[in-house]
Amino acid sequence: MKKVFFATVLFFNLSMFGQIKNNKISTIDVDNFWVAYDSVSRTNDNDLQVKIIQQLYLDKASDGLKDFIELRNHTANKHLENIQKYPKFWTTVRSKTLEIKSYVQQMEKIMVRFKKLYPEFKQPDIYFTIGVLNSGGTTSKDKILIGSEIACSDNTIDATELGTWLQSVFKDQKNVLSMVAHEVGHTQQKDGDGEDDGGSNLLGYCIREGACDFISELLLKKHVESPYMTYGVAHEKELWIMFTKEMHSQETRNWLYNGRNAPNGNADLGYFIGYEICKSYYNNSKDKKQALKEIIELEYTKESVEMFLVKSEYAEKWK
Repeated sequence: MKKVFFATVLFFNLSMFGQIKNNKISTIDVDNFWVAYDSVSRTNDNDLQVKIIQQLYLDKASDGLKDFIELRNHTANKHLENIQKYPKFWTTVRSKTLEIKSYVQQMEKIMVRFKKLYPEFKQPDIYFTIGVLNSGGTTSKDKILIGSEIACSDNTIDATELGTWLQSVFKDQKNVLSMVAHEVGHTQQKDGDGEDDGGSNLLGYCIREGACDFISELLLKKHVESPYMTYGVAHEKELWIMFTKEMHSQETRNWLYNGRNAPNGNADLGYFIGYEICKSYYNNSKDKKQALKEIIELEYTKESVEMFLVKSEYAEKWK
């Protein structure tokens, strides 16, 4: 008998902290994707396969997936191309995406802890979707949008059909909690992910991302595990020297969002730089709660982020 993963929308509240609101952790898009995937496998007609994905998955999109489609340019054709190119990947990642429900209580604890650390915390809804292998997670307004095919993958997944960058990411990932903890930080920042923010610079972009890794560490009470963290720790001084030559520009290609095109194959090293700056800011502050508030509420103007760097005393470490 075929195992059916029923559409799930889970709710919880934070009334113990004076905030009563039903918040959503939705996996309905994961369910719909696998229904479409199974239907696609029953025909070899490409036009029909595209139509199936459109009707059974994209046309049934949750509010979260609708935002993700727009932000990450999902199309039925892209989904079909990925399904056809990476059969081993999809076969092995399926069970991982169906395990999302087992993490719900831990996600709830993350939100409760955030409220304790930062009383102004506003609870976002979380949508687990299946994307087109171009984003593990992002945010839009009061939503966290998770690309479950990336966020749920770890070293047990057969990623041999994929590029070396995704293989390296999956090798170090443990579960979806770190992705959720990072993205929930973005929902509290001004302008969220700030992907279209032209008023900042590379320094600001890296602090914005690094702040969320630092917040994730506080929420999960453990270090972020990723290739850029491992490489960054081993090459911190040389990276900082290189970074200072570019940090006042708006060019990100050597430091952020450069997975498959990273210099020397070391992607997203700007996350590490931003994380270290935020950690230094926090550690050098007497009032930790106020320091976290200032990290979260930082204005990402060039002047603000440069003053933040000065106050962090991180640059002093290398003089």
